[in-house]
Amino acid sequence: MSRYFKTVKSYDELKMQYRDLLKKEHPDNGGDVEKMQEINAEYEALFKIWKDRQQKITGETVTETAESTRQEFYTAFGWKGKNYNSNRTLKEIAAIVRAYVKEKYPTYKFSIRCAYASMCQELHVELKESPIEIYKSFKELTNEEKLGLIKKMEANWLFKLESQNEAELQAEFERIWDSNGNFYKCLNEATQAVEDDVDAFVNSYNYHDCDSMIDYFDVDFYYFGCIRNNGTEIKIVPKTPRLKENKETTETEKKEDIREVSSFSEEKYIIEESIHTKTGEKIWLVTIDKTLTRDEYITVNNEMKELGGYYSKYTHSFVFKENPEEKLKAAGKNVQYQENNQDMERKRQKQR
Repeated sequence: MSRYFKTVKSYDELKMQYRDLLKKEHPDNGGDVEKMQEINAEYEALFKIWKDRQQKITGETVTETAESTRQEFYTAFGWKGKNYNSNRTLKEIAAIVRAYVKEKYPTYKFSIRCAYASMCQELHVELKESPIEIYKSFKELTNEEKLGLIKKMEANWLFKLESQNEAELQAEFERIWDSNGNFYKCLNEATQAVEDDVDAFVNSYNYHDCDSMIDYFDVDFYYFGCIRNNGTEIKIVPKTPRLKENKETTETEKKEDIREVSSFSEEKYIIEESIHTKTGEKIWLVTIDKTLTRDEYITVNNEMKELGGYYSKYTHSFVFKENPEEKLKAAGKNVQYQENNQDMERKRQKQR
């Protein structure tokens, strides 16, 4: 007869009840050792029963074990990324991250490496090169950002002005920037968005269940966020991806339903329905029929990002998870349909 899980009515309730008991009764939190052993033994026995019931109800295989859930539920603040898999090695995760940043940010350069110690492993991601300036100029700073930077400068006895006009303030900022590197600068929105996205992607493969208050640390790997070249100057290397028309079909992609979209400018956008190489999900590829200059690419790239797309160097196109047709119309683009796909296929064969 159950002593600690009397009210449990489902597989999920069993895990939730165990988590609550663990936070309350674990010896590290002031609980009794023998009582915790009793709870673990009862949980182990009930877990098998409720796991079988869950599999029969859903028809899906449950890969969790009582031990794996115990590891996850130790603290109140543990979390597991949506892509976490305990069978992956850190080198495999690093390879996944490398492929991701190369595909999504082809004009940036990252360094991704693994580091190992006796009791832990770390993943280091550093931004080395950017196609655009990564920090805000003085004129781009908001008043709130200026005040925040002044406080940092004053805390380190760098800010010398007692009263100033805008020109004097700019000169003081630039003096401190020239002599103290990037610590007193603000990232611009574009670069911050890139770093936030990379951080979120890396963390989706991690598992974290630590509680520093009781010196308990349990992570798959330590990750300290995307680092900007260890504090050294980032190289600004303007790059323009070459956008090609009518990308050839690969072994991992199937293309169909080709439509041609014309904007107010002379550039023509071609929409192709395709399949994502990793997830198998349907995606839409938007290519342009000419090579863009850097300024043109930046303009188009910003437009595509606002519509929900991103540039892929592997497909040489902008990738959308949903059909961008209506969004292009709403953005004021003139859309022309090409109903006959055979003409386009013949054109492809000639180009090959």
